[in-house]
Amino acid sequence: MNTFEQAGHTLTWEEHSPGQHTFVLLNGYSASRRSWSWLLPQLCQLGRCVTLDLPGHYPAQTPPDYTTLTQDLLLDLETNAVRQICPTGSITLIGHSTGGLVALGVASRLPDQVKHVISIDGVVWGPLTGLLGFAHFLLRHRLYPVFWALWRYTQLAPWTMMYGLTYYVQDTRAHWRNPLAWEMCRDSHPWYQHQRLMSLAALLRMLEVCDIRPLIKGLPVPVLALAGDRDPIVPRQQAQWVAHNLPRANLRLFGHTGHCPQIEEADACVQIMMNWLQAHPV
Repeated sequence: MNTFEQAGHTLTWEEHSPGQHTFVLLNGYSASRRSWSWLLPQLCQLGRCVTLDLPGHYPAQTPPDYTTLTQDLLLDLETNAVRQICPTGSITLIGHSTGGLVALGVASRLPDQVKHVISIDGVVWGPLTGLLGFAHFLLRHRLYPVFWALWRYTQLAPWTMMYGLTYYVQDTRAHWRNPLAWEMCRDSHPWYQHQRLMSLAALLRMLEVCDIRPLIKGLPVPVLALAGDRDPIVPRQQAQWVAHNLPRANLRLFGHTGHCPQIEEADACVQIMMNWLQAHPV
């Protein structure tokens, strides 16, 4: 495990394969670097694969007085971490949800290095909807103890983590029968149970007011936007905005799918991504 330090934050990153071209994978809110197990076997065949934390997401560490995060600080931390991971050479950024926001934001700051962006249900502006919209409400009205109790419940065991994910997917019955979802929860839970919930709250407050549209409008790099057409967290209109306002963006909507097409439609999601990367060689 490698580390990057700035402004009292420590981010961690892990290398999974060698190669000339670097793929940097960025997880979503409350997830961890371990959430990319579904993609790494295919992606590692194409080049160097690196998984990178979000600020405050275990095992990343925060300053002792950490309670707030701004969009600018988030992008500063992630951009400088990517620079340390790959000082020279070409990069593909792949992000889910908040990781999608980071991928697009970092690409706007490193247009000469970043050759592709894949955003899976990426956040473009806030506030969010569904469960995270409710969390916005709780934090905005100083009901942090209620937020803490709800999220603490999902930390108790892999099956409570699975239960929390039901609020992100479209078909809850299929979710409970999904072996990939169970595998990801079992792999991720040892880290998730150590997650400091105050750090998640800091990121949620930022997501309520974030807006990267002024930064990325006209972004010249090829972008693949993947989204579930029934996403309860990030409305599909955000991916549609990306497709309409970025000159080299492609949009693929998954029918009857929620916020996690990489879990709900894993095979199709991987195939679309691999085909798109082959069609856009570095």
